[in-house]
Order: sequence, then structure tokens, then C-alpha cells
Amino acid sequence: MTGRDPGKRRTPVDASEFEREQLRFLLARGDLTATLTEINPSIAWLPWLSEVKLLQPNTQLAPWIEKNFFDPDSVRDVAASIHFFNADTAEVLESRLNRQSDTLPPVLAQSWRLIVQYMRGARSDTLTSEWFDIEPRIRKGDRSPEIMERLARALRPKLKISRYFAWRQEPPKSPKAPTDLMSIEFEVEDGLDEQEVLSTWPVDAQAEVDEKLLEYLTVSVNAALANAVDAGVESDRGYSTSDSDVPSIAAHHQNAHHGGFQPIVRVMAEIWSRLASKDVSRALRIYEFWRQSAFRLGRRLALFAAANPIVSASAVTKILAELPQSELFLTSASVEIHRLLRQRWPDLDTKQREAIERRVAEGPPAEAFREGSSTARFVDRCRFDLLGDLERAGLELTDASRELLIELRKRWPDWEPRPSEQAGFHVWSGGADWVAGDAKGLENVPDELLVAAAQKAAEADRIGNDPWPVICENDPRRARRALEAQATQELWPVSAWTNFLGATRKIEAPEDADAIARLLLGIPDASFVEIASAASWWLSSTIDILDDALLWALWDKIAVCARRSVNEVEDAGSVH
Repeated sequence: MTGRDPGKRRTPVDASEFEREQLRFLLARGDLTATLTEINPSIAWLPWLSEVKLLQPNTQLAPWIEKNFFDPDSVRDVAASIHFFNADTAEVLESRLNRQSDTLPPVLAQSWRLIVQYMRGARSDTLTSEWFDIEPRIRKGDRSPEIMERLARALRPKLKISRYFAWRQEPPKSPKAPTDLMSIEFEVEDGLDEQEVLSTWPVDAQAEVDEKLLEYLTVSVNAALANAVDAGVESDRGYSTSDSDVPSIAAHHQNAHHGGFQPIVRVMAEIWSRLASKDVSRALRIYEFWRQSAFRLGRRLALFAAANPIVSASAVTKILAELPQSELFLTSASVEIHRLLRQRWPDLDTKQREAIERRVAEGPPAEAFREGSSTARFVDRCRFDLLGDLERAGLELTDASRELLIELRKRWPDWEPRPSEQAGFHVWSGGADWVAGDAKGLENVPDELLVAAAQKAAEADRIGNDPWPVICENDPRRARRALEAQATQELWPVSAWTNFLGATRKIEAPEDADAIARLLLGIPDASFVEIASAASWWLSSTIDILDDALLWALWDKIAVCARRSVNEVEDAGSVH
């Protein structure tokens, strides 16, 4: 099965009905596994095989996949159809991969290893969840090591692989990392959240029991972080999975609708706070484990704990002195820095404050930013945000820090402090007029290049500033023209659309709503499936001003795509 491009095999999207029927005939004649391996169609045909009922339970797909180990597109296709595979496939696939791993390009070898790992962890829906089994035992007073180990396992974020996803629909031609081939996330099974765990684990548990649970949870989160580092989605440089999963270690409404590493971290933070009120020495022992963590998320837990008065002023000074310079300002660690300094500043003496202010005055290191970014401007903004937050809180600053703020305000007269509740957050979701990011430098970019230029600017920024949401919020018509230009190239970037629909949910002009609806109706169903949720939310907020014909047409389109998505999930559960 070859396509028009001799270097690329034909997929179901490219094939004619005759070619589909021809493939169906070939595969239905005998041994499906042998035939697939022999003719070796693109693995993109896998969902079609399920749709036409050619796949049967216990079908062995490993030989077919093995024949495509060297093809990056096959990694993408398997990731997109990962729900068709289970632990049995992983067992066979791993032995075949072991024989070829030394000859595979490193990025492909690592990608297939991650796929096998995910397949191996695939659980049968008939199995009960870990939490379902242990929750009644906890309520009855079971505090055994077995229970704590199983609770830590239930909360541990686990690898999840799915279809490649990015702003632009076309993936990189030369993959450099597994994330160029597939979407890699870490999720807690069964949607377990911290509220359920914290309401079940007794507030009056003995201090030594809380301490032991924190030890189990720390080991569990560290293992998950090591796995995320190996998968290439966690790092001490730049934004990582844990930063997006955990906006704030302390309770904060920005944590809403976040999963992954958040439930286990929030449980750890709250159990530690309970322990601190019961036994200071045990709580400080856990604090020291976190302070010395090799992972940024562990150090963020220590920064959270250091805001508690049981941690001495000298210990606060020590952790801030030891922290990598970039963590004072960049990534989600800055949320804990702002909180810690506001709460503990009065406890520090003059020399301790001066030492901290000198580090703040240095700003983040220039090497933390990518080449070509406005480094000097970003460094100034980081210093301005942190010192300005302390000044607004009425905290005493040295003459040098006050002079630096005066200098920064002269250099950047348009700058204003972020709202107090948003201090330290580089990414902010809803609920305020202020939008994280900056669209300066993109004013003269043509509409047809704007989405790509905004993406490039966001990728070059190490502190989470994304200009696209700013453009959507401040100039939605320009953003719409940019998306229209993308549509003429048959591109419908999901993330760009999601931001745009969120920013335009409160538009008041019927003509603007109608234009957006027409643009949505022009998106092919195959691409609209991933935008349908955001479109439904947008539709519910513009229902009063939208033209009736457009309203019902878009309503039908959303319904069709929603049913299609549900059917795909149901089909996935019927074939292994």
C-alpha cells in the first residue's frame, strides 16, 4: 500500500474505497497476523481494522509492529491507537525490541520502551482500583505499612501515552525526543484526588504514623519524577510536567482541574502541616528530606514547609541560599518563593534579608533563556515582580532594592505589578483581567504567520510567557483572522483554538459570534473532535447572540463529534 509520496505509505485518509476493500479482502482470507506482517500496511490502519471487525480478541499485533520499529510514523500511529494494546502485547513486543534496540536510533529505542512500559501497565477494566480496596480499611483504622504502601502506589502518577499533540498539526520531520512522536503525561489512576484521600486519612492519626506515610509518599513521588525525567517531560531546566500539574503546593484555586503530580503533592503538603502541629522534630526531619531532594518538585515542597514558623529563620535563609538561582524566579517554584518571603520576611534579621535581596537583584541567569529571546527584559521583569510584591506587602526593603525598583520603573514605565493573588504565577487561568504573557514584538507579524510566530515566541520563553492568549484576549478579531489563515492551509491547531474560544466566550457583537461559528463549521470532523469540548463551552456562552441557523448547525456538529469520540473509546475497550 503505497501513496503518492513514494517515501510514505498510504493511510486510510489517503486511500480510495477500492483500496480499502482490497485491503479488507487480503486480510480476511487467512492468518491476519501473518498477512499484516507480510504486506505491512501503515499502522494508521489499525482503527480501521477494528471498525470493519477484522481484529479479534487476543490478536497478536507484535510482529506487525516489530517490522516497523525503524519508522517514526509507526511510533506516532501506535501512540494514537495505544488503547488497542494490553500487557500481553507488551510482553511479546519487549522481547522483540530487546533484539533490535542496539541498532535502533536512540530516540526510537526510547520511544518504543516507553510504549512497552505503558502497555505493560494497562489494566483490565474488570479489576478493582487500589483506592477502592484500601479506603474502607483506612476508615476502620488500618494504619499498617501495607496500607501506606498501597496508598502511596494509588497516588503515584503513572505514565500515559496518547496521540502526538502540538499547536501545529504537522509533527517534526526529524524527531529529537519521544515527545516529538507522541504525547506523554503522568496521571493518577481512577481520577483519585487529594480531597478524597485527606477526608479519609484521619486528622488525629499519631505523629509517627503521619511521618511514616510521608516517607512512603516521598519515595513514591520521587520514583514517578525519575520516570518522568527518563521520558523527557521533567527537567530542572524550563517548564516541566510537574510545573503544569502543580501550579501551587499550597491550596489555591489555580490547582482546580489539574491532575498528574498534584494529588500526591497536595496530600503530602497537608499531611506535613498536620504533622507540624503534632511533632515538630518529626516534621523537620521530613522537611530536610525534601530540602535535599534532587528534584525541583521536592524542593518546592520544602519551600512550602519553610513558610511554617517551626522552620527557623536561619533554615529559611539556608534553603534560599542553596536554591539554584533560576528557581527563585522561573517555573512554578516562584509561587512558593513569593509565598515564603511574604510570610517569613518579618522573622528574618537585617543581614538575612540583605543576603536574599542581593540574590533577587541578580535576577535569573541569562543562560536560563534561549538564544534570541529578550533576555535583559525578562531578567528585569523577574526582579520587578519579586521586589514589587514585597514592597506592595509593606515589607521593609534595603535602600539598594528600593533604588533598583525606581530604576526598573523608569526603564519600563508601562509595567504594573501583577495582581496580588497572581504573584509568582507565570501562567494564570481565568477569573481575572490580567493575562500572563506578552505580545510585544508580534505587532507587525502578518495574520498568516501569527500563530506560528506566537508559538515560536512561547517556545523560546523559559518562564511560561505565551503571547497567543494575550492576542486572543486583547485583539480577538486579529486572532480570528490568524486562525482563518491557518484554515486555508488546512491547519486547525487545537491549543490555539482552545485559547481563542476561551478568550471570546464573552463577546457581545453578533457578527463576531457568527464569524467564529462559520469558521468552526468549516473544520473537518476529524480535526474538530479535539476542539469540540472547547467549542461546546464557547457555544453555551454565545447562545443568545448567535444566528439560529449557525447555532443549530454547530450544535449538531458538536453532537456528532462527541458521539464519534465516545464510540472510539467504547471500541477501544472491546479489542485487545
